[in-house]
Amino acid sequence: MNINKWRQRLAKSLEKSQKSKRSISLAAGMGPGYLHSILVEEKDPTIESLVKVCKELQVSIAYIIYGYEVTPIQEEFLRLFELASPADRQAILTFLRSRNDE
Repeated sequence: MNINKWRQRLAKSLEKSQKSKRSISLAAGMGPGYLHSILVEEKDPTIESLVKVCKELQVSIAYIIYGYEVTPIQEEFLRLFELASPADRQAILTFLRSRNDE
């Protein structure tokens, strides 16, 4: 497994945006060379900073890290699911499993 696949997806997303590393770095509230340091120097970002960069690139963090797209509805569901109590999470899973069995 290539550990730098996420960097390749990040670079591809940057290219697709047609924006510069500098402009995305600054828009994300980082220093002007932030993306350069991640993509070229292979420095590791914090997850918080990477989330900000992804937001500016209009790409999901799930795609960058894992390579699969998450729709806005799926992202909202995951965020709300994470905020739910353990009992509510279990109830949601039970409901979804029962619907899947139909």
